[in-house]
Amino acid sequence: MALVLYTVNMIRDMEESDHEEIKALHQRQGFDYTCPKLDSPLLLVKKVREIDGHVVAAMFLRVTAETFLLCEGSPVEKGRAIEELQPEVNREAKEKGLEDYICVIPPEIAESFALALRKMGWSHDRDWPMYSRSVNAECPAASLKCL
Repeated sequence: MALVLYTVNMIRDMEESDHEEIKALHQRQGFDYTCPKLDSPLLLVKKVREIDGHVVAAMFLRVTAETFLLCEGSPVEKGRAIEELQPEVNREAKEKGLEDYICVIPPEIAESFALALRKMGWSHDRDWPMYSRSVNAECPAASLKCL
C-alpha cells in the first residue's frame, strides 16, 4: 500500500503567532518597502494562506487616506492655501490615528507640483504603478476566485 500525502491549504485570519513567519516572508521578497506593523489597528483585514502549517502568503488592507485638494487662484495662491490647510489636516489625521496620507497627482501638473510638495514635507515614495479596486467589482477570471 502506497503512502499518500495530502497538502492542507487554508485561508484564515492572521494570528499573532504568524508574525515571525510573515516578517521572514516579507524579507525574502526583497521589495523596497517596510513590512507593515502587524499589530496596527489600521490593518483592518489580515488574511494568510497556510499550507501544511506554514504561512506561505499574507494579504492585508491598511487604512490610509487619499488627499484631495480643490482650490482656485494662481500657483502662489494655491501654494499658500496648501501651506495653511496642511497643518490642520495633518493634526486631525494624527489625532484620528492615521500614520500617513497619500496624494495622486494628475500627470499634467506632476512635475510643477512636485517641488511645492517637497517643500512642504512630502516625499515621492517610489515610481511603482498605482492601482485601485472596488470591493463591488466582479472577478474577471473564474480561475482567480476574485482576489
